[in-house]
Amino acid sequence: MDEMIDATEESLIADMMAVNVTTFSAAAPSFIEPYRAALDLTATVVMTVNTINLMLGMGSATCWRELWHHLKKPIGCLIGMTGQFIVLPASGFGLAALCGLRPYEALGVLIVSCSPGGSFSNFFTYWCDGDLALSILMTACSSLVALGGMPFNLWLYSRYWMTQENEDEEPMDLTMTDDLPEAPGVDMPKLVIPYMNIIISLLFISIPVTVGMIIRHCNLRVANIITKVSTGFGWLGFLIVAIIWLLLYWGVFLSATKFIYLVAFLLPVVGFCLAYTLSKILCQDHRRCRTIGIETGSQNMPVALSIILLSFRDPLARSELILFPTLYGVTLLIEVFLGIGIFQCFKRIRPSSPEEADVELPEKHEARVEKATPAEKSNLI
Repeated sequence: MDEMIDATEESLIADMMAVNVTTFSAAAPSFIEPYRAALDLTATVVMTVNTINLMLGMGSATCWRELWHHLKKPIGCLIGMTGQFIVLPASGFGLAALCGLRPYEALGVLIVSCSPGGSFSNFFTYWCDGDLALSILMTACSSLVALGGMPFNLWLYSRYWMTQENEDEEPMDLTMTDDLPEAPGVDMPKLVIPYMNIIISLLFISIPVTVGMIIRHCNLRVANIITKVSTGFGWLGFLIVAIIWLLLYWGVFLSATKFIYLVAFLLPVVGFCLAYTLSKILCQDHRRCRTIGIETGSQNMPVALSIILLSFRDPLARSELILFPTLYGVTLLIEVFLGIGIFQCFKRIRPSSPEEADVELPEKHEARVEKATPAEKSNLI
Protein backbone atom coordinates (compact mmCIF):
# COMPACT_ATOMS: atom_id res chain seq x y z
CA MET A 1 0.00 0.00 0.00
CA ASP A 2 2.84 2.41 0.89
CA GLU A 3 4.55 1.61 -2.42
CA MET A 4 1.35 2.51 -4.28
CA ILE A 5 1.10 5.83 -2.42
CA ASP A 6 4.75 6.62 -3.14
CA ALA A 7 4.22 5.83 -6.81
CA THR A 8 1.17 8.07 -6.89
CA GLU A 9 3.08 10.94 -5.31
CA GLU A 10 5.97 10.51 -7.75
CA SER A 11 3.52 10.52 -10.64
CA LEU A 12 1.86 13.70 -9.34
CA ILE A 13 5.21 15.47 -8.98
CA ALA A 14 6.15 14.44 -12.50
CA ASP A 15 2.83 15.76 -13.80
CA MET A 16 3.31 19.10 -12.05
CA MET A 17 6.85 19.49 -13.41
CA ALA A 18 5.78 18.64 -16.95
CA VAL A 19 3.80 20.99 -19.16
CA ASN A 20 0.04 20.49 -19.22
CA VAL A 21 -0.31 20.09 -22.97
CA THR A 22 0.25 16.39 -23.32
CA THR A 23 -2.73 15.88 -25.56
CA PHE A 24 -1.49 18.53 -27.98
CA SER A 25 1.96 17.04 -28.46
CA ALA A 26 1.09 15.71 -31.89
CA ALA A 27 0.34 19.22 -33.12
CA ALA A 28 3.26 20.92 -31.35
CA PRO A 29 6.51 21.73 -33.16
CA SER A 30 9.17 19.10 -32.62
CA PHE A 31 11.77 21.58 -31.37
CA ILE A 32 9.57 22.49 -28.36
CA GLU A 33 9.10 18.91 -27.14
CA PRO A 34 12.52 18.34 -25.46
CA TYR A 35 12.39 21.67 -23.64
CA ARG A 36 8.79 22.05 -22.55
CA ALA A 37 9.46 20.82 -18.99
CA ALA A 38 12.34 23.31 -18.71
CA LEU A 39 10.16 26.09 -20.13
CA ASP A 40 7.38 25.26 -17.68
CA LEU A 41 9.84 25.32 -14.78
CA THR A 42 11.25 28.63 -16.04
CA ALA A 43 7.74 30.14 -16.18
CA THR A 44 7.05 28.92 -12.63
CA VAL A 45 10.29 30.41 -11.28
CA VAL A 46 9.74 33.72 -13.11
CA MET A 47 6.14 33.97 -11.81
CA THR A 48 7.25 33.22 -8.23
CA VAL A 49 10.10 35.75 -8.28
CA ASN A 50 7.88 38.28 -10.03
CA THR A 51 5.17 37.87 -7.40
CA ILE A 52 7.62 38.50 -4.55
CA ASN A 53 9.14 41.44 -6.44
CA LEU A 54 5.75 43.03 -7.15
CA MET A 55 4.44 42.53 -3.63
CA LEU A 56 7.57 44.18 -2.22
CA GLY A 57 7.08 47.10 -4.60
CA MET A 58 3.37 47.40 -3.85
CA GLY A 59 4.06 47.29 -0.11
CA SER A 60 6.64 50.07 -0.57
CA ALA A 61 3.93 52.15 -2.27
CA THR A 62 1.39 51.58 0.51
CA CYS A 63 1.13 53.57 3.72
CA TRP A 64 0.31 51.42 6.72
CA ARG A 65 -2.20 54.05 7.90
CA GLU A 66 -4.27 53.49 4.73
CA LEU A 67 -4.33 49.74 5.39
CA TRP A 68 -5.34 50.33 9.00
CA HIS A 69 -8.08 52.69 7.81
CA HIS A 70 -9.62 49.89 5.69
CA LEU A 71 -9.31 47.43 8.56
CA LYS A 72 -11.25 49.76 10.86
CA LYS A 73 -13.90 50.44 8.18
CA PRO A 74 -13.99 47.22 6.12
CA ILE A 75 -16.97 48.15 3.91
CA GLY A 76 -14.81 48.15 0.77
CA CYS A 77 -13.33 44.75 1.60
CA LEU A 78 -16.77 43.29 2.35
CA ILE A 79 -18.06 44.51 -1.02
CA GLY A 80 -14.99 42.97 -2.64
CA MET A 81 -15.56 39.59 -1.00
CA THR A 82 -19.16 39.71 -2.22
CA GLY A 83 -17.95 40.29 -5.76
CA GLN A 84 -15.22 37.68 -5.46
CA PHE A 85 -17.23 34.78 -4.03
CA ILE A 86 -20.83 35.54 -5.04
CA VAL A 87 -20.86 37.70 -8.17
CA LEU A 88 -17.98 36.10 -10.12
CA PRO A 89 -18.85 32.40 -9.50
CA ALA A 90 -22.45 33.13 -10.51
CA SER A 91 -21.18 34.94 -13.62
CA GLY A 92 -18.94 32.02 -14.56
CA PHE A 93 -21.79 29.57 -14.10
CA GLY A 94 -24.15 31.72 -16.17
CA LEU A 95 -21.68 32.19 -19.04
CA ALA A 96 -20.81 28.48 -19.16
CA ALA A 97 -24.47 27.49 -19.17
CA LEU A 98 -25.52 30.09 -21.76
CA CYS A 99 -22.70 29.12 -24.13
CA GLY A 100 -23.51 25.42 -23.79
CA LEU A 101 -20.00 24.34 -22.80
CA ARG A 102 -19.26 20.67 -22.35
CA PRO A 103 -19.08 19.43 -18.73
CA TYR A 104 -15.29 19.44 -18.34
CA GLU A 105 -14.98 22.78 -20.14
CA ALA A 106 -17.64 24.26 -17.86
CA LEU A 107 -15.86 22.87 -14.81
CA GLY A 108 -12.69 24.66 -15.94
CA VAL A 109 -14.69 27.91 -16.00
CA LEU A 110 -16.04 27.21 -12.50
CA ILE A 111 -12.61 26.41 -11.07
CA VAL A 112 -11.26 29.76 -12.29
CA SER A 113 -14.38 31.69 -11.21
CA CYS A 114 -14.28 30.25 -7.68
CA SER A 115 -10.54 30.83 -7.13
CA PRO A 116 -9.29 33.60 -4.81
CA GLY A 117 -7.92 36.87 -6.16
CA GLY A 118 -4.44 36.84 -7.65
CA SER A 119 -1.49 38.93 -6.49
CA PHE A 120 -1.03 40.49 -9.94
CA SER A 121 -4.28 42.40 -9.38
CA ASN A 122 -2.35 44.67 -6.98
CA PHE A 123 0.00 45.57 -9.82
CA PHE A 124 -2.95 46.27 -12.12
CA THR A 125 -4.54 48.44 -9.43
CA TYR A 126 -1.33 50.42 -9.03
CA TRP A 127 -1.25 51.33 -12.74
CA CYS A 128 -4.95 52.25 -12.72
CA ASP A 129 -4.52 54.62 -9.76
CA GLY A 130 -6.76 52.48 -7.61
CA ASP A 131 -6.78 52.10 -3.85
CA LEU A 132 -3.66 49.97 -3.42
CA ALA A 133 -4.16 49.39 0.30
CA LEU A 134 -7.68 48.09 -0.34
CA SER A 135 -6.40 45.88 -3.17
CA ILE A 136 -3.75 44.26 -0.96
CA LEU A 137 -6.25 43.74 1.86
CA MET A 138 -8.77 42.19 -0.54
CA THR A 139 -6.16 39.81 -1.99
CA ALA A 140 -5.18 38.62 1.48
CA CYS A 141 -8.79 38.29 2.67
CA SER A 142 -9.86 36.41 -0.47
CA SER A 143 -7.12 33.83 0.16
CA LEU A 144 -8.52 33.25 3.65
CA VAL A 145 -12.18 33.19 2.57
CA ALA A 146 -11.31 30.80 -0.28
CA LEU A 147 -10.46 28.06 2.23
CA GLY A 148 -14.21 27.62 2.75
CA GLY A 149 -15.83 29.61 -0.04
CA MET A 150 -14.05 27.89 -2.90
CA PRO A 151 -15.14 24.28 -2.17
CA PHE A 152 -18.69 25.46 -1.40
CA ASN A 153 -19.04 27.33 -4.71
CA LEU A 154 -17.58 24.42 -6.68
CA TRP A 155 -20.02 22.02 -5.03
CA LEU A 156 -22.96 24.38 -5.54
CA TYR A 157 -22.50 25.26 -9.22
CA SER A 158 -21.07 21.97 -10.49
CA ARG A 159 -24.30 20.23 -9.52
CA TYR A 160 -25.89 21.56 -12.72
CA TRP A 161 -23.56 19.46 -14.86
CA MET A 162 -23.47 16.58 -12.38
CA THR A 163 -27.23 16.05 -12.74
CA GLN A 164 -27.48 17.03 -16.40
CA GLU A 165 -28.28 14.09 -18.67
CA ASN A 166 -27.51 14.31 -22.36
CA GLU A 167 -28.40 11.77 -25.02
CA ASP A 168 -24.81 10.59 -25.41
CA GLU A 169 -23.59 11.15 -21.82
CA GLU A 170 -24.29 9.84 -18.34
CA PRO A 171 -24.59 12.22 -15.39
CA MET A 172 -21.23 13.14 -13.87
CA ASP A 173 -20.33 12.06 -10.36
CA LEU A 174 -17.84 14.06 -8.30
CA THR A 175 -17.64 11.34 -5.65
CA MET A 176 -15.88 8.85 -7.90
CA THR A 177 -12.52 7.41 -7.00
CA ASP A 178 -9.39 7.82 -9.08
CA ASP A 179 -10.63 5.39 -11.75
CA LEU A 180 -10.23 7.00 -15.16
CA PRO A 181 -13.41 7.87 -17.05
CA GLU A 182 -14.15 5.92 -20.21
CA ALA A 183 -15.03 9.10 -22.09
CA PRO A 184 -14.93 12.84 -21.40
CA GLY A 185 -17.88 14.03 -19.36
CA VAL A 186 -18.91 10.61 -17.97
CA ASP A 187 -17.34 10.43 -14.51
CA MET A 188 -14.97 12.66 -12.61
CA PRO A 189 -12.78 12.06 -9.55
CA LYS A 190 -13.35 13.94 -6.33
CA LEU A 191 -12.10 17.53 -6.52
CA VAL A 192 -9.05 18.31 -4.39
CA ILE A 193 -8.80 21.83 -2.99
CA PRO A 194 -5.09 22.87 -2.68
CA TYR A 195 -5.30 24.40 0.78
CA MET A 196 -1.53 24.47 1.18
CA ASN A 197 -1.13 26.29 -2.14
CA ILE A 198 -3.66 28.90 -0.99
CA ILE A 199 -1.80 29.39 2.29
CA ILE A 200 1.53 29.67 0.43
CA SER A 201 -0.03 32.29 -1.86
CA LEU A 202 -1.13 34.22 1.23
CA LEU A 203 2.43 34.13 2.58
CA PHE A 204 3.83 35.30 -0.77
CA ILE A 205 1.50 38.28 -0.49
CA SER A 206 1.72 39.23 3.19
CA ILE A 207 5.46 38.88 3.91
CA PRO A 208 6.85 41.04 1.04
CA VAL A 209 4.07 43.61 1.50
CA THR A 210 4.87 43.90 5.21
CA VAL A 211 8.56 44.35 4.47
CA GLY A 212 7.74 47.01 1.87
CA MET A 213 5.52 48.97 4.25
CA ILE A 214 8.23 48.88 6.92
CA ILE A 215 10.73 50.27 4.40
CA ARG A 216 8.28 53.04 3.49
CA HIS A 217 7.76 53.91 7.13
CA CYS A 218 11.52 54.16 7.71
CA ASN A 219 12.66 55.78 4.45
CA LEU A 220 10.16 57.16 1.93
CA ARG A 221 12.84 57.89 -0.69
CA VAL A 222 14.14 54.30 -0.70
CA ALA A 223 10.55 52.98 -0.84
CA ASN A 224 9.78 55.06 -3.93
CA ILE A 225 12.91 53.75 -5.66
CA ILE A 226 11.94 50.15 -4.82
CA THR A 227 8.45 50.71 -6.23
CA LYS A 228 9.75 52.10 -9.52
CA VAL A 229 12.31 49.31 -9.95
CA SER A 230 9.84 46.54 -9.03
CA THR A 231 7.19 47.79 -11.46
CA GLY A 232 9.77 47.88 -14.27
CA PHE A 233 10.87 44.31 -13.56
CA GLY A 234 7.20 43.39 -13.14
CA TRP A 235 6.44 44.32 -16.75
CA LEU A 236 9.50 42.34 -17.87
CA GLY A 237 8.31 39.32 -15.90
CA PHE A 238 4.87 39.52 -17.49
CA LEU A 239 6.44 39.64 -20.95
CA ILE A 240 8.63 36.59 -20.29
CA VAL A 241 5.75 34.53 -18.90
CA ALA A 242 3.46 35.53 -21.80
CA ILE A 243 6.06 34.42 -24.37
CA ILE A 244 6.63 31.10 -22.60
CA TRP A 245 2.89 30.45 -22.33
CA LEU A 246 2.46 31.12 -26.05
CA LEU A 247 5.24 28.64 -26.84
CA LEU A 248 3.87 25.97 -24.51
CA TYR A 249 0.13 26.32 -25.01
CA TRP A 250 -0.25 27.37 -28.62
CA GLY A 251 -2.06 24.05 -29.27
CA VAL A 252 -4.71 25.15 -26.78
CA PHE A 253 -5.53 28.18 -28.92
CA LEU A 254 -5.84 26.02 -32.03
CA SER A 255 -8.17 23.49 -30.41
CA ALA A 256 -10.42 25.92 -28.51
CA THR A 257 -13.91 26.57 -29.78
CA LYS A 258 -15.37 30.04 -30.31
CA PHE A 259 -17.53 29.61 -27.22
CA ILE A 260 -14.48 29.02 -25.00
CA TYR A 261 -12.91 32.15 -26.46
CA LEU A 262 -16.11 34.06 -25.82
CA VAL A 263 -16.33 33.02 -22.15
CA ALA A 264 -12.59 33.67 -21.60
CA PHE A 265 -13.03 37.17 -23.01
CA LEU A 266 -16.27 37.97 -21.17
CA LEU A 267 -15.57 36.63 -17.67
CA PRO A 268 -13.01 39.29 -16.61
CA VAL A 269 -15.09 42.05 -18.24
CA VAL A 270 -18.37 40.88 -16.67
CA GLY A 271 -16.72 40.44 -13.26
CA PHE A 272 -15.22 43.93 -13.40
CA CYS A 273 -18.44 45.62 -14.59
CA LEU A 274 -20.72 43.90 -12.07
CA ALA A 275 -18.37 44.52 -9.14
CA TYR A 276 -17.88 48.15 -10.20
CA THR A 277 -21.65 48.66 -10.45
CA LEU A 278 -22.26 47.02 -7.07
CA SER A 279 -19.60 49.23 -5.46
CA LYS A 280 -21.08 52.36 -7.01
CA ILE A 281 -24.58 51.43 -5.80
CA LEU A 282 -23.12 51.14 -2.30
CA CYS A 283 -21.72 54.69 -2.54
CA GLN A 284 -18.03 53.94 -3.04
CA ASP A 285 -15.82 56.45 -4.88
CA HIS A 286 -14.35 55.74 -8.32
CA ARG A 287 -10.95 54.66 -6.95
CA ARG A 288 -12.50 52.00 -4.75
CA CYS A 289 -14.90 50.93 -7.48
CA ARG A 290 -11.99 50.40 -9.89
CA THR A 291 -10.06 48.50 -7.25
CA ILE A 292 -12.95 46.17 -6.38
CA GLY A 293 -13.66 45.59 -10.08
CA ILE A 294 -10.04 44.69 -10.85
CA GLU A 295 -9.81 42.37 -7.84
CA THR A 296 -13.02 40.60 -8.82
CA GLY A 297 -11.97 40.06 -12.43
CA SER A 298 -8.40 38.89 -11.69
CA GLN A 299 -8.14 35.36 -10.35
CA ASN A 300 -5.30 33.30 -8.90
CA MET A 301 -4.29 31.09 -11.83
CA PRO A 302 -1.75 28.88 -9.95
CA VAL A 303 -4.48 27.82 -7.52
CA ALA A 304 -6.87 26.94 -10.37
CA LEU A 305 -4.20 24.93 -12.19
CA SER A 306 -3.28 23.14 -8.95
CA ILE A 307 -6.86 21.90 -8.56
CA ILE A 308 -6.77 20.45 -12.08
CA LEU A 309 -3.39 18.77 -11.52
CA LEU A 310 -4.36 17.32 -8.15
CA SER A 311 -7.85 16.18 -9.11
CA PHE A 312 -7.61 14.82 -12.66
CA ARG A 313 -5.21 12.28 -14.13
CA ASP A 314 -6.99 11.37 -17.36
CA PRO A 315 -5.32 13.21 -20.31
CA LEU A 316 -8.65 13.66 -22.09
CA ALA A 317 -10.21 15.28 -19.03
CA ARG A 318 -7.18 17.51 -18.49
CA SER A 319 -7.16 18.60 -22.13
CA GLU A 320 -10.69 20.00 -21.75
CA LEU A 321 -10.12 21.40 -18.26
CA ILE A 322 -6.91 23.19 -19.19
CA LEU A 323 -8.51 25.03 -22.11
CA PHE A 324 -10.27 27.75 -20.18
CA PRO A 325 -7.65 28.55 -17.50
CA THR A 326 -4.98 28.95 -20.19
CA LEU A 327 -7.15 31.13 -22.43
CA TYR A 328 -8.34 33.12 -19.42
CA GLY A 329 -4.78 33.86 -18.28
CA VAL A 330 -3.66 35.13 -21.68
CA THR A 331 -6.93 36.99 -22.34
CA LEU A 332 -6.79 38.66 -18.93
CA LEU A 333 -3.27 39.96 -19.58
CA ILE A 334 -4.30 41.35 -22.98
CA GLU A 335 -7.41 43.03 -21.58
CA VAL A 336 -5.52 44.47 -18.62
CA PHE A 337 -2.76 45.88 -20.82
CA LEU A 338 -5.35 47.49 -23.09
CA GLY A 339 -7.30 48.79 -20.10
CA ILE A 340 -4.20 50.28 -18.46
CA GLY A 341 -3.19 51.91 -21.76
CA ILE A 342 -6.64 53.45 -22.25
CA PHE A 343 -6.75 54.63 -18.63
CA GLN A 344 -3.31 56.25 -18.82
CA CYS A 345 -4.24 58.04 -22.06
CA PHE A 346 -7.52 59.23 -20.53
CA LYS A 347 -5.66 60.33 -17.41
CA ARG A 348 -3.41 62.59 -19.47
CA ILE A 349 -6.40 64.12 -21.22
CA ARG A 350 -8.51 64.68 -18.09
CA PRO A 351 -6.79 65.36 -14.74
CA SER A 352 -8.02 63.25 -11.85
CA SER A 353 -10.57 64.70 -9.46
CA PRO A 354 -9.65 65.46 -5.82
CA GLU A 355 -11.41 62.30 -4.59
CA GLU A 356 -9.19 60.17 -6.85
CA ALA A 357 -5.92 61.78 -5.81
CA ASP A 358 -3.64 59.11 -4.37
CA VAL A 359 -2.46 60.81 -1.22
CA GLU A 360 -1.50 59.42 2.14
CA LEU A 361 -3.68 60.00 5.15
CA PRO A 362 -2.18 62.83 7.20
CA GLU A 363 -1.04 62.41 10.74
CA LYS A 364 -3.32 63.88 13.38
CA HIS A 365 -2.10 67.15 14.92
CA GLU A 366 -3.67 68.92 17.86
CA ALA A 367 -3.61 72.73 18.03
CA ARG A 368 -2.73 74.32 21.34
CA VAL A 369 -4.36 77.67 22.22
CA GLU A 370 -2.40 80.00 24.48
CA LYS A 371 -3.54 83.22 26.12
CA ALA A 372 -2.34 86.47 24.54
CA THR A 373 0.09 88.67 26.43
CA PRO A 374 -0.99 92.27 27.47
CA ALA A 375 1.21 93.71 24.68
CA GLU A 376 -0.45 91.48 22.08
CA LYS A 377 -3.88 92.45 23.38
CA SER A 378 -3.05 96.14 23.07
CA ASN A 379 -1.95 95.64 19.46
CA LEU A 380 -5.29 94.03 18.65
CA ILE A 381 -7.24 97.09 19.98
